[in-house]
Amino acid sequence: MESLYTALILGIVEGLTEFLPVSSTGHLIMVSDLMHLDQERYASFNIIIQLGAILAVVFLYHTRFSDFCNVKNLLALKNTYQQKGLNALHIAIAIVPTLAIGYATRKFIKAHLFNPQVVVASLILVGIIMIIVEKIKPKALIESVDELSYKDAFFIGISQCCALIPGVSRSGATILTAMTRRVDVKTAADFSFLISVPVITIATIYEFLKSYSSFSANDGLQLFVGFVVSFVVAIAAVKGFLAVLKKLSLSPFAIYRIAIGLAYYFFRLK
Repeated sequence: MESLYTALILGIVEGLTEFLPVSSTGHLIMVSDLMHLDQERYASFNIIIQLGAILAVVFLYHTRFSDFCNVKNLLALKNTYQQKGLNALHIAIAIVPTLAIGYATRKFIKAHLFNPQVVVASLILVGIIMIIVEKIKPKALIESVDELSYKDAFFIGISQCCALIPGVSRSGATILTAMTRRVDVKTAADFSFLISVPVITIATIYEFLKSYSSFSANDGLQLFVGFVVSFVVAIAAVKGFLAVLKKLSLSPFAIYRIAIGLAYYFFRLK
């Protein structure tokens, strides 16, 4: 890695955008392009420092994750279908399709979609969709993750597949889908954060095992800096995001997506 400065910038961008509906992957691609970084070389770095942001969610939602990992709950998994409230089966239903589709399409997506043009188009299109959904969304009836059905978990989870396209945003896709299923926006965000943890953790471990040999001993410090910075910034970003959702919903993020997409197109790509 060129410098700690690069790791610091990428860590801030990752932590700030991972859980906001603005696409962390899209922003990292644009920032890497603006900084004239080797996209292929930094793709693995960017994926690995995602783990810092993921640990921020585990930290903030530690009580919920403790319940998921409780030995008694795991032993009672055979009775999970009859249980009330959010449980491990909800999470499994939500993430398995995405993991399967993501693994099957990973080479095509990385080869053909990881570029600023796709990011700009996705940012603008999804921003417009956000505004439309805000206008036509049905009245929310579900106000807690414990009220989600397995069917809700499946449809919200499968929407993560859209986020395999850079610029779409995992949280954006899942929150929009949840809103169409009468889930209030705060609950939609909570569930989006919870299901992102196993998906991104598995993707990060896979990427690290596949590419660790390309990192030298000197890269360890840069990875550490990016990891720690993304963790700290993500904690602040999640808390700020939830506060904004309570008052303004998704509208500010939709406007931001459209504005940053148009700005990047006219000043960088055109």
